[in-house]
Amino acid sequence: MAAHADLILTNARAITLNPAQPFAEAVAVAGEKILAVGRDQDIGNLRKPHTQVIDCRGLTLIPGLIDAHCHLLATASALAGLDCGPASVASIPDLQRLLAGRAGETLPGNWIRGFGLEPSTLTEGRYPTRWELDSAAPRHPVRLEHGSGHAAVLNSRGLALAGIDAATVEPPEGIIHRDEVTGEPDGLLLELSGWLRARLGNSRSDQEFAEGVARLNRRLLSYGITSVHDAGPGNSPTHWQTFQTLTKSGQFLPRVMLMAGAGRLADFAAAGLAWGAGDDRLRLGHAKIMLTLTTGALQPGPAELGELVAQAHAGGFPVAIHAVEQDAIAAVAGLKEFATPWPDASGPGIPAGESGPRFSPRRRDRIEHCAECPPELVARLRRSGPTSGPIVVTQPGFIHWRGDGYLERVDRQLLPYLYPMAALARSQIQLAFGSDAPVIDPSPWPAIYSAVTRRTASGKSLPGGGVGTETDGPDAAGLPGLTVLDALRAYTRGGAIAEGAESRKGAIRPGMLADLVLVNRNLTGRETDAATERVKDTEVRLTIVGGQVVWYAGVGV
Repeated sequence: MAAHADLILTNARAITLNPAQPFAEAVAVAGEKILAVGRDQDIGNLRKPHTQVIDCRGLTLIPGLIDAHCHLLATASALAGLDCGPASVASIPDLQRLLAGRAGETLPGNWIRGFGLEPSTLTEGRYPTRWELDSAAPRHPVRLEHGSGHAAVLNSRGLALAGIDAATVEPPEGIIHRDEVTGEPDGLLLELSGWLRARLGNSRSDQEFAEGVARLNRRLLSYGITSVHDAGPGNSPTHWQTFQTLTKSGQFLPRVMLMAGAGRLADFAAAGLAWGAGDDRLRLGHAKIMLTLTTGALQPGPAELGELVAQAHAGGFPVAIHAVEQDAIAAVAGLKEFATPWPDASGPGIPAGESGPRFSPRRRDRIEHCAECPPELVARLRRSGPTSGPIVVTQPGFIHWRGDGYLERVDRQLLPYLYPMAALARSQIQLAFGSDAPVIDPSPWPAIYSAVTRRTASGKSLPGGGVGTETDGPDAAGLPGLTVLDALRAYTRGGAIAEGAESRKGAIRPGMLADLVLVNRNLTGRETDAATERVKDTEVRLTIVGGQVVWYAGVGV
């Protein structure tokens, strides 16, 4: 161990998430790793003339936050594209004016991309048609993405470039929406992002991409996010190469775990890339499988789903299965392939870097989202216990940003079981939190607040959250809801476990990667109601990745 520190953080209220040493005053860093954790006077002995010292002035120091489910390239594109969300447009004429303005700034023939479209919030209560988009931008191909990323609307030029017309055969995985009278595609495409990508290729310019990545990098670091799991279902070796360029060049500083599209595992194998390949900046992760009900039936069906899981396991990949609805979650819970523990829970001992120690990640299957989960499904998910059972990676931020819509549109009997994080946690199911950005903003702070309170951005409350309860607070069995500390753990330790990297990050402990965040709130879990209310407005003052300060907003209290 080094005899001196390169960086010392003193006078902190450190929440370590290390059970052996839950709290500390100071942290010393040598190189990219944490050297020591303890009292100010003890850590001070490691200070040398060159050591950088930061006085945290009593602020809260936590492990770097991990967004365990997001879509990085889509979020970068959204940040560089046209904002079509509820804050920008209230009607289709509003949308047309927005498009016309962008068309006036864009060379004819170049794509116009819009993001965040929410038809339920438009005055018309529906998607715009291709013809309505044509009237606003007749000389440009246009593609507008629904806020969820699971639907898109193209204008006539966009459809033509994708080769979609009245004779196009319906893809099995999604829907080409058509005019009821003529049978012509009306521009709306459901669950066809991968299919479109194969037909259109890359429709963004290099400049737009660079601008979007720069904005995303700054935004994530300003939120205290030091690691991300990219959950793209179509991720291929080409995406791996893109992220290699971004991480090695320093354009993107958070650490990346890139999931592999389940349909691209052979391509990764041909490129010599197995699960766990890479280093601490970029690592290849789970095989991503989409399980949807868009067409009215499970896609893929149970037999095919089981085959996909078995094939991924045979190739050494744990799986991450997208499952939102009850039927999809039940199908996952019923998979014998999913329930079977790995013969060897740890990975093959993959080098962490050219000169670093070997990294042995743990293979654990994951369920992504798990949005509709009543008590009987919670019980089924628990069947394997907390050690070898599946990890649930869910998005409490949806309660904050979309909860008002849930209260209006979701069956009242289902509301208590939407994102039932407390019920899952009290059933000893490992939780990790993510954002699903660009579906919502990736800030973890409103998400942590809503995980604890089940309150929306407007202050309304979703019922339930506990096992069998229809009200806020403790559940029917007397079990409490989540605390702020529980939610923080899901955004740190939980994300590391979901990746299989809990020996490397997710806690403040000697030998761990020095990914640290300083915030202006007390997050110990002993807050008053008023303090809990303020959690959503938490400000990040300092973000450190691998011992380097990458975001600084001042340490003034």
